Amino acid sequence: MNDRDLILNLMATYCHLYDGGKLEEWAELFRHGSYTFLDKTFMGTDEILKWIVPTSVRGGTRHVNFNHAVVVEGDLARSRSDYATVARDVAGSLKFDNPETVWGCYEDEFHKIDGQWWFKTRLAHVDDEAAVNRVWDFMRKNAAVFLARSEELYK
Repeated sequence: MNDRDLILNLMATYCHLYDGGKLEEWAELFRHGSYTFLDKTFMGTDEILKWIVPTSVRGGTRHVNFNHAVVVEGDLARSRSDYATVARDVAGSLKFDNPETVWGCYEDEFHKIDGQWWFKTRLAHVDDEAAVNRVWDFMRKNAAVFLARSEELYK
């Protein structure tokens, strides 16, 4: 696999881990880097976990990351891509027409350490900051219902 493909896999892993509720593994992707969201920068795994765990519902969202423009220069790379983050409703459904869908773009820098690509910086821009706040409020309000739902709801 070439470096561009490995970086695209890292970006996909970001989405799969977060959306799968594996926040500890997701935060590890920033072991050698930082994440900036709503003008707040979080450095390294521990700082990111302190921020994300209290504000996220595990498995409560789905990220769609697309339009990747990746430039690799030796052991450094940069990328710009678009994303949409969809929050689950109380029944656990994901819908793009949900008013709690957030759109934006990522500006990323990567570095290769001991043959493995890592996030160096991820800057998440949002198209509508009010939508982000609605998503997080929506997720917190519906967390108890979503997490407590049972298979009997689907019979």
